[in-house]
Amino acid sequence: MRHVSRSVRLLAAVLAVCLLACSCGNRVRLDPFERAVHEEIDFVSLEYVRPDIDALDAKIDDALAAAEQGDAQTTMTLYNEILHAINELDTMSGVAGIRYDLDLTDTFYEEENLLLSEQYTRIDNRMNELTGAILASPFAKAAREYWGEDFIERYEINRKLNSPEIEALSKQEDELVSAYQKASAEEFSVEHDGTEYTMDDLDYSTEEGMALYDEIQARRNAVLGQYYLDLIDVRRQIADKLGYDSYIDYAYDLLGRDFTKEEAAAFSQDVEEWLSFVGIVGMVYSYTEPDSVQETLDSVPLSEGFDYLEEALRAEAFPETMSEALEYMRRNRLYDFGGGANRMSAGYSTELTQYDAPFMFINTDYYTDPSTLFHEFGHYHNFYCEEEMIWNDGISLDLAEVHSQGLELLMFSTYEEMYGEDAEWIEYDQLVNIIYSVLSGCAEDSFQQAVFEDPDMTLDEMNALHADLTERFMGYTDPYGWVDIHHHFETPFYYISYATSALSALELWVDSLENREKAIKIYSELTQYCANADYRETLKSVGLSDPFDSDCVESIAMALHEELDIENAYNTIAGA
Repeated sequence: MRHVSRSVRLLAAVLAVCLLACSCGNRVRLDPFERAVHEEIDFVSLEYVRPDIDALDAKIDDALAAAEQGDAQTTMTLYNEILHAINELDTMSGVAGIRYDLDLTDTFYEEENLLLSEQYTRIDNRMNELTGAILASPFAKAAREYWGEDFIERYEINRKLNSPEIEALSKQEDELVSAYQKASAEEFSVEHDGTEYTMDDLDYSTEEGMALYDEIQARRNAVLGQYYLDLIDVRRQIADKLGYDSYIDYAYDLLGRDFTKEEAAAFSQDVEEWLSFVGIVGMVYSYTEPDSVQETLDSVPLSEGFDYLEEALRAEAFPETMSEALEYMRRNRLYDFGGGANRMSAGYSTELTQYDAPFMFINTDYYTDPSTLFHEFGHYHNFYCEEEMIWNDGISLDLAEVHSQGLELLMFSTYEEMYGEDAEWIEYDQLVNIIYSVLSGCAEDSFQQAVFEDPDMTLDEMNALHADLTERFMGYTDPYGWVDIHHHFETPFYYISYATSALSALELWVDSLENREKAIKIYSELTQYCANADYRETLKSVGLSDPFDSDCVESIAMALHEELDIENAYNTIAGA
């Protein structure tokens, strides 16, 4: 899932009348799991209209003036209208972003995407200013009572993460990310014996083919890595201007983490100690599978996963909202699957907030089988079930990825019907892929932590570091491939969420082996936690373990060791 900007949706009934009533003790509370009304829209024909930023600024000016005069009714009525306008801004930003991802050569949507991102950063600062003015006004007590302390806490956190001082730097950051995205979509090649070779031309079964692959990767790395170096410089400046000693601390706060970089580092050490051997042996053993397995996997395209997903959701005790969300997505064609040279090389889910309409994007040149659909639908349902939100609400990435990876593993129940006699091998491969998510998540977070701790690290040194980390965690050396992980460029320090959440999803899968009904019940309870829910507290609430307890990593590693029959796999490999 590609990270998207903080969701900003309208909070229903933020009316001045209700706010004034709060002073009498009649506070309006929304059901935390209240579902929004999902509009019937057609994304293909949906009109993009640039939001009226000048009008939005004028409303904020008027609200600031009314707050200064102590006019509660006018201020809060305007505040409500401003939330509507931010909702529209967020929605059109989403439309522009998706359409740009569909065609990275589309300069119109590229420019609109950059413009709206820049304006959102600025409006976010203005909302912090307006909210602060209300909290300093004569009707501050009534505002606090209405909004509640959770809202105030989010405001306090949000204003630490943005400032007018960083607006120019944020614009520069967005421009660098956009330039990286375009460059990453380009085809790199190398000349050999008078012939030009691209990745698609190589024979990977030969030493010559692998040597040419490494050369092309090195060329990609040299070009794309420069954008990363530039982004590091900009991001360090952003953290410095906001008063952070380290960009890492800023990034962890920005992503709403309920664990620290130190806890992440300790978790990564536990994963390397307990899970690397299981993952490495599993990956190597998977190469001994029959040739028919890949043919079987290729014979079931991603889009065919729809019917299997629909059947599974109705056959077992998954929440009814999952079937509703799937039907809504298919009915309104709120997804786009496809490939092509100019398409963003990613799979993600996002939301068109004005319409309460989640949207799924998958590049099928990179993601070909139904497991990606199952994964992304976990995210899609997460968005579908969100309560109506306002500008400073957010989601936990670590929790969101449990929604997706948990469903991906529970969908193993469909594999026999999908893949027949090769189902067991394909399930094995997918389990190894989930373990790989844990290992790579820890390796990439360790990589970024080291990079941002050393302001003088060169690109060559980064490549050497990445080669070392991939060898330690995954058993092979990959010096150059990190530049193709778009999260590093778009959303630094995202990747550890794949590790934490995958471990939680694996625990859910282990539970399902003993009692599938219980595991689905846990997953169903988990899906009720969406916006503003903490990762670790939610795990505790539904009965899953805290992954920052080393016993959790060890126990799951032991369970996987047994279920994947790692001892036999190792002996098979050693005797081959």
